[in-house]
Amino acid sequence: MEVAVRVKNVTKKYKLYEDKWGPIKEIFSRKKLHKEFWALKNITLDFPKGESIGILGKNGSGKSTLLKIITGVAEPTSGSVEVNGSLVFLDVSSGIDSELSGYDNIFLKGTLLGYSKEEMMEKVEDIIKFSELGEFIYQPVKTYSAGMKSKLGFAISVNVDPDILIVDEALAVGDAMFRKKCMEKMNQFKKEGKTIIFVSHDKNAVESFCTKAAWINEGELIAYGDSKVIASYYNEYMSGRKSIEEIRTEVQCHHSLEELSFDYSNGRLSIRLNGYIYNKEQPDIPVEFAIRDMRVNQVLSKKLVRVSYEKDPFLPEHIKEKAGFLVDISEEEFPGFFKPGKFSFEIRYKRENRWNYIPIWSGNVRIVGREGDEGEIQGRYKYRFVVENNQLFLQIDNVDKVQEQVNNIWFENRFLHIEYVAFVRGYQTLSPEDVSSNFYLVNLDTFDEYMIPSTVSETEEITENPVFNPQGKIYNYSKFHVSINLDELPKGRYECKLSYHMKKPPYHEMLILAWATKTANYPSEPYVVGDKCIEIQIKSKYLQIVVSDAAKKDSSL
Repeated sequence: MEVAVRVKNVTKKYKLYEDKWGPIKEIFSRKKLHKEFWALKNITLDFPKGESIGILGKNGSGKSTLLKIITGVAEPTSGSVEVNGSLVFLDVSSGIDSELSGYDNIFLKGTLLGYSKEEMMEKVEDIIKFSELGEFIYQPVKTYSAGMKSKLGFAISVNVDPDILIVDEALAVGDAMFRKKCMEKMNQFKKEGKTIIFVSHDKNAVESFCTKAAWINEGELIAYGDSKVIASYYNEYMSGRKSIEEIRTEVQCHHSLEELSFDYSNGRLSIRLNGYIYNKEQPDIPVEFAIRDMRVNQVLSKKLVRVSYEKDPFLPEHIKEKAGFLVDISEEEFPGFFKPGKFSFEIRYKRENRWNYIPIWSGNVRIVGREGDEGEIQGRYKYRFVVENNQLFLQIDNVDKVQEQVNNIWFENRFLHIEYVAFVRGYQTLSPEDVSSNFYLVNLDTFDEYMIPSTVSETEEITENPVFNPQGKIYNYSKFHVSINLDELPKGRYECKLSYHMKKPPYHEMLILAWATKTANYPSEPYVVGDKCIEIQIKSKYLQIVVSDAAKKDSSL
């Protein structure tokens, strides 16, 4: 890899005094009268030839100090900088004399950039044309508007044909049309294989324009790599979602999902994923793949099949040979896990006997399904793969919408009885053989799931209700009843769901949370059976059942 600019162990320290006479007072008093400010702390960066590299960081992070050192305007306190090629710092305002005309300033700034008058004579017409200043080029710059002055400075800087161009927040110049022309010029530089160092605190600009990015915070290099990855980390920090310490830990683990292929057969979804995961500092750290049900925060994990990763030629051989991975996940292997909801794809690694979870980078993932699937497929449910903020998600939705309501809840001896109605508009239920339903209790502490079959019975509640049935359909078999044996139900906090299965075409199966708003028909007091205390709770209008220790409940009362 050829390097255009090499920054090695660069540190920059400034002395801050309370008053302007501080340095002189310090000499005569022989006392330390200044505070030390470390603008840069041991920065090491290689800027490859022919690439666009962004430098991200909020104001005061040390970005401009680094530029001054690279361009030779400032000297580092320690460390070194190596520049291979002609370099131009695209600063639209520096090197412009307001008393001179725009034409004379072309030669003045050209001289400052290291070009002779003869060399600038060859470029002057192109510069004037690019600046769009016309006859104003012969007027004193002090008569220019701020936009005209910026156009002149930009036109001179980009038309001297440097090997390395440094851009410091300078693309927002002039009007919209001129800004577009500026970006086209920058893209032309990219195509010509020039090195561009683009400094900004706008992660979107860096992500869209640059191939690589470095993030500097309070003078320290936090991360350096793919621009989309670094911009994502920077956004997580600036939005307050993650701390620097959390991001530093994640940065050590290099990861990316490169391809996802999926299929649906025999009533089950299957997924294959491949990409790379490696940690240069701890190459043998245990790593697994994880999928998280975001609604209930339930996680399943799968061991990875490690394979060689050949796309990065700079990886050491001992890391390269097992940096890649393959993982296969299917509904057949994990029955009951994939239900309507949203699922995130993550990796987890073990550190200090604790699993740490990281969303796997998916900004460049290739999603492959059967021809025409394009990231989504319909089977029992609607399955859709989406990438949001460079993270992969699986969205599972019901094919149709179930209208449902828990009508009554009551206790009888050692049983809990729940009666509910459920139907799908447009799909008639003329007999008990048309539909089936099961009731599910999901322990939110252990994620154990208990299925209780429901019995269907006749009701005219839906058929005769014009609000639910404006088309005059027949939904006579829409009432369901379930009896839960409390002796067999372990203690815990349970989320309640119900499934609805069409037993005639189109045979759709749906699963939803139990909707419960008729609170007047539910028990308001806890019910005690043996050593258990059962409470009916409504959370966000959905039914939950809490089974706790009766003795503890009595003592709390």
